[in-house]
Amino acid sequence: MDDVPTNRRWALALGALTLLAASGVGLGALGLWLVTEQRPSATITAVSDGVAYQGASTDGYTVWDRNDDGQPVRWDPCRPVEFVIAPDGWPVGTRTDLELSMDRLAAASGLELSIVGETDERPSGTRLPYQPERYGERWAPVLVAWSRPGESGLGLRDVDRGLAAPVAVGADGDRSLVSGQVVFNAERDDLEPGAADRATSWRSTMLHELAHLLGLGHVQDEDELMSTFPGEGPVELGPGDRRGLAAVGAELGCRPPPPAQPVEVSPGG
Repeated sequence: MDDVPTNRRWALALGALTLLAASGVGLGALGLWLVTEQRPSATITAVSDGVAYQGASTDGYTVWDRNDDGQPVRWDPCRPVEFVIAPDGWPVGTRTDLELSMDRLAAASGLELSIVGETDERPSGTRLPYQPERYGERWAPVLVAWSRPGESGLGLRDVDRGLAAPVAVGADGDRSLVSGQVVFNAERDDLEPGAADRATSWRSTMLHELAHLLGLGHVQDEDELMSTFPGEGPVELGPGDRRGLAAVGAELGCRPPPPAQPVEVSPGG
């Protein structure tokens, strides 16, 4: 396990966008994209699994980061979290798994999760969170797609079930989640639709990655669905998962994000 690099503390000059990557054997997550309001550039920093997330909690969950007021970096619960689907490559039954996973997470968080259509957009490590020519004058909806390892530039590995990359915007210490990507591994033919067991089901993967998208990080407790390693057992949210989803959900009230605007993304080391 690598030590967390010093710039994990977000000690970057104003105007930078940072992508923290963390992917697990079986279940993975691409970390938080941070975007300022001033047409930022982008750097990418890889971080191993098991990192102490900036927003670590003692209540059975972690969050990606916290703002200066102590609240988690989160979505605005007073507007829907919108998703678009790239339709290619979905195994039979997995669209239903996605919809049921979204329903469960919406109930646990109080957020409204809404699929607003399909798209020909493909996942990318340099995906822009503002694409007015494709999605209009708003932050781009969350892209959900199937991809092969090495295809998207997001760092999806053979061993990963999937990855999530939430996008946060705003001034340092005052950020809101506004967009992102969720990608599933099209080469994992050992998993099946449904919720028979968290070790073998796509639904457990979708719950895990979507919870990352909503702001949760990994935990080490295998009783929680947000464990780095899925283990075996029922496809159910654990008590820490539920507390975490409540913490990034509607109970803290509205959080209007900055207006949608152009950003510049360029991969870095």
